Amino acid sequence: MKKFAKTLVLTCALVASLSVGAGNTSNAATVKVSKVTSVDKATGKKTITLTKGKKATLKTTVTVKPNKAANQKVTYKSSKKSVATVTSKGVITAKKAGTAKITVTSKKNSKKKATVTVKVVTGKVTKVTLNKTATTIKVGASETLKATVKTSGKKPNKTLVWASSNTKVATVSSKGVVKGIAAGTAKITATSTDGTKKKATATVTVEAAEVVEAQKTTTVAPVANKEVTLEVTLKDTDASKVQTDLDSAAKLAGVKTTDTFKVNLDGTDYVATYDGKNVKINGKLVSENAKAKTTSVKVKVNVKTDKIASAIAFAPASVSSIKVEGVTFTEITATSVKIDGTEYKYSVSGSNIVITGDASTALAKLKTAGVATITVK
Repeated sequence: MKKFAKTLVLTCALVASLSVGAGNTSNAATVKVSKVTSVDKATGKKTITLTKGKKATLKTTVTVKPNKAANQKVTYKSSKKSVATVTSKGVITAKKAGTAKITVTSKKNSKKKATVTVKVVTGKVTKVTLNKTATTIKVGASETLKATVKTSGKKPNKTLVWASSNTKVATVSSKGVVKGIAAGTAKITATSTDGTKKKATATVTVEAAEVVEAQKTTTVAPVANKEVTLEVTLKDTDASKVQTDLDSAAKLAGVKTTDTFKVNLDGTDYVATYDGKNVKINGKLVSENAKAKTTSVKVKVNVKTDKIASAIAFAPASVSSIKVEGVTFTEITATSVKIDGTEYKYSVSGSNIVITGDASTALAKLKTAGVATITVK
């Protein structure tokens, strides 16, 4: 009876053991390793150049299902321990100049592995400096920090890695280009990757971007079927040049051959006419009436309001000023003009003058005279 009981116990134990074993085999079969990758934790690269005696750490990723820690375990092995060794945690130590390969293998599937190349050199980085220790940029703006790397020995690894202490404030590229993301302060650090861990840091202050308001424009639109008096003052006082200047002014102002207008020479008003080519006084060229040297030359002519824009925009360089209903335009160029002493940029659109900025106050007299509407947007 005792013998039968002992046999029964052994049989049950064997059955239980086989059941457990079968269960483990089933669980192991469900683990599927797809890929193993391993790179330098500092640079993200599969080739590491280290200075003799220095260390680097590998960052290993195992793509596996189920994605559990137990299934992500790997082994590390060096092809040449005299050049570089590696611990079970992926910490590499450079031993002597040369090249070694670190093989990273999945414990769950030995066919899934990754390889990292380690180059050991005797050269090393001795110092890293930046062109700035502090700088300020606006949100959205960028600035490039420049690093200087000092080394000693043969074939040193001068590659740096850049990092930001707060990427929500400022980011930095692998080339040291810093970009402002949000207002605040961040430290940008450039660190050597040869294991010496030499570094330099710059403090970056990011300021909120200035809100630029849309530039206002002032449009001067002539009132139709109105006449206005233009008073043009010429720069030239040489009699030989006055004629040419007056002829140009008359043409730009749209003076007709039937019109008469005033030309003031040295303070004296003369009635002038225009024959389509030349301005004349008493049938003679103005140059024949003027002195060899005059002290001032002014022209007063009545024109349609739609000629104001062209008279200003195409005024020759010889024109010193143009006065319209008490508003004086001086220092006239093709793109800028001073209106009662204040400089503005302008352009011409048809018969309208479009001025950059709010010039409504300076041009108020034109509106008061009823010769133009002034619109600011």
